[in-house]
Amino acid sequence: MRLSSSAKILAVTLVVYLICDILLTPVGFETRPLNGITTLGFVTLALIFVGLATIIASLALLSRNSRLSSNLAMIGLLLYFPAFISDRTGYFASLASPTAITVVEVIQAIVAAIGLVLAWRLYREKSSSA
Repeated sequence: MRLSSSAKILAVTLVVYLICDILLTPVGFETRPLNGITTLGFVTLALIFVGLATIIASLALLSRNSRLSSNLAMIGLLLYFPAFISDRTGYFASLASPTAITVVEVIQAIVAAIGLVLAWRLYREKSSSA
């Protein structure tokens, strides 16, 4: 099935989001030890992983032209913000985040906000055409 331009832009945004997610791990720029992460930090990490799974599912469903894809995208993108807020306020870990992590987190927050708008627009398109 052919993707609409809105779906293509959302797909690119979600891929950029996923790349940022990878950069926020020890594979990327994260250097803080696991034993320095707080309980709240682990809870928000769990939310990020749930969000990651919903975004991957959303990408898979975009090709099926499903309204569920935009719903999953919105949920997955929203689940990023508790971790972002907890890290920015110092409740995520006992150590401050490295500069590279801070930069990627801010970029990912902007990408997530843009993705939310795009997913909402795609949802509205699907609702009006249904």
